Amino acid sequence: MTAFVIQFIGLTISFMQLGIAAAQSFCYYRAFPHDKQLLKCLVATVLILNTIGTLFTSLMFWMFFSGCYKNKSPKCQAWDTEGMILLFVNMTLPFIVQSFYCHRVWIISNKNIYITIPIILFATSSYVIGLVLVPMQKVGAFSNLAILKYSSAGAFQSGLCDFMISLSVYFYLRSGRSGVHRTDNRIQRITKNFMSMGFLACLLAISICIFYWADASVAIAGVAMVLRSSYTNSLLAILNARKLPDRPPTVEIELPTITVHNSR
Repeated sequence: MTAFVIQFIGLTISFMQLGIAAAQSFCYYRAFPHDKQLLKCLVATVLILNTIGTLFTSLMFWMFFSGCYKNKSPKCQAWDTEGMILLFVNMTLPFIVQSFYCHRVWIISNKNIYITIPIILFATSSYVIGLVLVPMQKVGAFSNLAILKYSSAGAFQSGLCDFMISLSVYFYLRSGRSGVHRTDNRIQRITKNFMSMGFLACLLAISICIFYWADASVAIAGVAMVLRSSYTNSLLAILNARKLPDRPPTVEIELPTITVHNSR
């Protein structure tokens, strides 16, 4: 599979995910108008970063394949300012979402530091590695194996962070832990969303490491496009899972009056 096909597939999926994220954002603001202003700003920030990332990815996709296709010169392999901004967005958006999840784990675990501190360390270390790589991209994004090595290490730590978050949420919110049967299924839906989206993000992060070991650096860019948008939809899906299910309308039934004659 050529580099053009791999990156085009990743770009197409990221555009589809952007549309899904926009629809989920509309549903969120409509269903939860009384949420805290900070949470609303968080949703808007994540959506804006995802949109910027998708647009810059499209721009770089066009610039690369219009002028540098099959050209391995250092000028084409180096990323310009747009590429550095794109890398910053790709690292910042997952860190924001993981920090939000870490705060939720801190709440449901009754402030258990033995669970939240490793999550914070994995998320922070992955973000710091990404920030260190931003200025290094200008000297050659794909030609320097050390940069790809550090990127894969950051992706692996991010995958561990997602795995710990999903496992912690499942442990504390599983239905059999309290022994009480819940009639409200919102907790179950939130847990399922945490598990499914966390597993997807973890799988994509691990696939970046696999592509690095397989010496398929071009495929890493395609997976990174999907991974960024997956974090956005993960956050929105979990927030929207709090919505109460639509209940069928009540039907009023008028019973006839029965007259009872008491005869002696």
